[in-house]
Amino acid sequence: MSGADAPEWAAAFGARWGSADDALEHVADGMDLATGLIEPTTLLAALSHRDVGGSALVAVMALGGLALSQNPRFRLRTGFATIASAPLVEAGRCEYLPLLFSDARRHMRQVNADCVLVRLAPPDAEGQCSYGWAAGFTPELLDVARERGVPILAEIDPAMPQTRSGRELPADAITAACLAWGDAASDSPMAVSPYVDAMAEHLAPLIPDGATLQVGIGSAPDAALERIGARDLGIHTEVLGPGLARLVKRGQATGARKAEDPGVAVCTIASVDPDVRELVEADGRAEVRAAGDVLDPRRIAQHDNLRCINSALAVDLRGQVNAESLGWTQTAGVGGQLDFFRGAGLREDALRIVTLASETSRGQTRIVAGHPPGTVVTATRYDVDAVVTEHGVAWLRDRTDEERARALVSVAHPRHRAALEQARFGP
Repeated sequence: MSGADAPEWAAAFGARWGSADDALEHVADGMDLATGLIEPTTLLAALSHRDVGGSALVAVMALGGLALSQNPRFRLRTGFATIASAPLVEAGRCEYLPLLFSDARRHMRQVNADCVLVRLAPPDAEGQCSYGWAAGFTPELLDVARERGVPILAEIDPAMPQTRSGRELPADAITAACLAWGDAASDSPMAVSPYVDAMAEHLAPLIPDGATLQVGIGSAPDAALERIGARDLGIHTEVLGPGLARLVKRGQATGARKAEDPGVAVCTIASVDPDVRELVEADGRAEVRAAGDVLDPRRIAQHDNLRCINSALAVDLRGQVNAESLGWTQTAGVGGQLDFFRGAGLREDALRIVTLASETSRGQTRIVAGHPPGTVVTATRYDVDAVVTEHGVAWLRDRTDEERARALVSVAHPRHRAALEQARFGP
């Protein structure tokens, strides 16, 4: 891109502004690379065509990661698997790294990256680049890179909002920068479950006025919470979705009763949505902070009446939750579910809630007698207080194994209840 074509804010980078290929001149053969949470798809796609190899820790195994996988000289790892990455894992081209969000601060110090690639929002008037839609572990990764003098290559996305984390990156700390083209992997809104109205009806009695809400990745819990009537709610969450943003917009989520950060909605990932964008760009209303700052269970436990609401792929009749695999195939990362459940578990006034539709789109039950071999148990039976489907609430806290099983059968789809009952209790 010529200087005449460059955006006005590109001047903050001086001679360090150029094309993706210019930036990648800093990548030598055999390097270990690491990316931020929002995929630097432009840089990774360009890197896939260069005659270099090495290893790469790719945050999200999606658009950019899949492009880089076309270069057979790179060995890939990811902490956020997807369905698309499963064939690469089976072929031995990519490995999955089980990593809690709250553990990112420690783990980033074990990552001996020779070069870091990130996608950031344009610099503000003070020359600070924010993390846009998602901070995650990116601030920790960049802290380590700056301490060690590791090159930081940034693609700048003018479509991303300028958000606040308290840990923005100065433009002059960036080794080379280019314009981001196309969407990042995070720019993918999810379709809303057809059962959200029924789920909202069952969730509402569990959420009192003044509660602080956490919602994990998945459209159903966020959309269901938008339909509840509680007031003076607070938000301290992994994902700030449109449902939560609209609670703020309607004056229901004021944050007035929050023990920590009163009046401020705190998250580490913001959904790509106009209402969310309006909130995260409003001065003093929301912050998109580093995962280590948001998901530390000790910090989570400082909130009163916390309601942690997360989704799952399946729950078995012991109350064990699978939120990340189909048998041996890893299809997602753990995200912040376990961090929030652990933090909430330190409070007597908190609830840990799992929401899921009772069936898959193919009519298979998601309340299962037992998980198949290889299945990941994301949250154990000791980490969950209640399970909500469109058919009701299965209360698990302080109940025996038999009582839990009968409660879970009662919220399964009616066509599967007899089989589940027989599998657990016999004919």
